[in-house]
Amino acid sequence: MYYNSPYRVIPSELYNDYTMNSKIPVFDWYIDGSKRNGVVWNNNIINDYITRLTPENIANNREGISGYNHETCVNLLKAFNVYNLNNKNIAVVGSETPWIEAILINLNNKVTTIEYNVPECNFNKLECKDYFKFFENNSDTFDAIVTYSSIEHSGLGRYGDPLDPFGDIKTMKVIHSNLKKDGILVWGAPVGKDAISWNAHRIYGELRLPLIFENFQELEWINTSKEQCLNLPLSNNSYNPVVVLKKIN
Repeated sequence: MYYNSPYRVIPSELYNDYTMNSKIPVFDWYIDGSKRNGVVWNNNIINDYITRLTPENIANNREGISGYNHETCVNLLKAFNVYNLNNKNIAVVGSETPWIEAILINLNNKVTTIEYNVPECNFNKLECKDYFKFFENNSDTFDAIVTYSSIEHSGLGRYGDPLDPFGDIKTMKVIHSNLKKDGILVWGAPVGKDAISWNAHRIYGELRLPLIFENFQELEWINTSKEQCLNLPLSNNSYNPVVVLKKIN
């Protein structure tokens, strides 16, 4: 296994696996996000997000700065409301700031953040747990899971995680395992023409997206369609939709 991440280029012996035998083009976009030890989410930070990211503020474009743009907040809130994600036990996989957590807490959910670099947190409505120590060894716990702008990084080493060409697929399998029967996954990542921007992220297209959604049923693409996303031009980045999936098998 490779632990000396981040790597500036794909190791030659892993190139075919990362690119699906050169079918996926590679762009240069290097980021070292590995030095994130000591992340602290104190109560003031969390309460600020909770105060701003209410359903009412999001509906009226008054939520201020979040992890993404206003459209994403609207789309996530719509998914949570349409699929009754309130008063549930929900995990958020991959989270630099607790903006998604705040929306979910405002819907009366019990929330657990899953991270490689676990934030220090002592908030009574939010737990933070380690991906490797807890999540990989856990199963059948959560009514729903939210992962937005996270899966596309798995296995690229950007955050100091081990290099793994199949890291994103493996993470989806771990998410599947952690969901209860018929559990809901609210998912977001760049979708367009298949590509890798090394080591920033992947873009999911007709080749790799079916592997990511294996063992899930697609329920809804919120305020867009799969076809619209897959028809976007080849680029080093792409649109992040909000997709609602259900665990099957």
